[in-house]
Amino acid sequence: MKKYTLSLCLSLGFFLLTSQIEALPRFALLRGDANCMGCHINPTGGQLRGPGGIAFEINDLPMWRRGDSIKYTGQIAPGVRLGGDFRSQVLYFAQKGPFGQGRTDTTQSILAFHAMSLAFELDVQATNTLHGFMRYDPLGIIPSEGWAMLHFVHSSGEIFQSGNVVTNAYVKVGSFLPAFGIRFDDHTAYVKGGNASLSTGRDGFPSDGFFWTPGYRDIGAEIGALFFDHLGIVAGIFNGSEISPGITFNPTNNKALCFRANYAGEIIEDMLAGEIGVSSYMHSNDENVANANLSLSGVHASLRVGPVTILNEYDFGINIPVGGVTMSKAHALCSESAVHIGKGLDLLFRYETFKDDSSEVKSRIMIGAQWFPLRFLEIRPEFRIASVTAPDPTKHIMNALTETTMLVQTHVFF
Repeated sequence: MKKYTLSLCLSLGFFLLTSQIEALPRFALLRGDANCMGCHINPTGGQLRGPGGIAFEINDLPMWRRGDSIKYTGQIAPGVRLGGDFRSQVLYFAQKGPFGQGRTDTTQSILAFHAMSLAFELDVQATNTLHGFMRYDPLGIIPSEGWAMLHFVHSSGEIFQSGNVVTNAYVKVGSFLPAFGIRFDDHTAYVKGGNASLSTGRDGFPSDGFFWTPGYRDIGAEIGALFFDHLGIVAGIFNGSEISPGITFNPTNNKALCFRANYAGEIIEDMLAGEIGVSSYMHSNDENVANANLSLSGVHASLRVGPVTILNEYDFGINIPVGGVTMSKAHALCSESAVHIGKGLDLLFRYETFKDDSSEVKSRIMIGAQWFPLRFLEIRPEFRIASVTAPDPTKHIMNALTETTMLVQTHVFF
């Protein structure tokens, strides 16, 4: 009866958020979860998997399962788990500007291999409710992350026993990514860090997007709670690292505040699920006038119908740092669809746009696939076409630039 009532409320209009870079948001949607604790030790997604995530990666994720040959669980001692996240890709990139009327062809292209991450992760579960986590990636722009987390409301009852109203509550302190929006696993999405650095400075196609750059970390504290198994609320206070992600000390007293609320659940079991959420990030920095009263707001909604999942996020920012310049206003939209073809294989489609106060309008389409042939292995081919329309300051006309990217990414995780 309880499950039916909650599902009925959801069907009347409550659809909410998913997870957040190393996690896959649509997997949470498959379960109708309001947070990511069903699969990950981190309630806001990413990092090492918990017991539910391990079971999922063995039984549901890979196309081919090799039975008894699968031995590794990451458990190297009681309460101590070791994991890894290794990513690399080969990509072809081309950018072309308009030519004619006295202008030359500005086509530039490159074919290269790219190492993305070589991360090692360590989780220490000191008690049922106390975790310590550390991640180190020598290839990352910000190489390290570390936090401690205490679940003060937990099913073990070690501090407070969870109940029907508050099913989990925690506090987390350290260096980590604030909880904002959908944790799309592509950091080049405009709602995240924007275009890959490969495009920066190439004839007017800058690296535009919000400040959630690859491996973004801030120092602070976060408190979160899960109500009725479906409503998640997370709030945090941080140094505010939008200009210099990963800084260890910020002398200003104007801290950044982050808030996210989401409601999620199944409407029809194993067939229809949805979620909807809101996010807010605010940082009043009087000592840096160029970025005073920075704010970023977002809404996000997701839906799963049978084998199809759709994730949508729209963000609006004021006084946002974009490509080293502060924009008084910036908008970003991202819509991603996935079709589950069969076990271990999904087809992906994404459309996104970005607009700032320079009158530049950028849009990008991505078509790709996600293949998990074996446990611990992901192969992702993608094809992207991006375009930007911007005013030409010398001719007072609109110039069109295009960018084409083809890549194959290999991801080994354990």
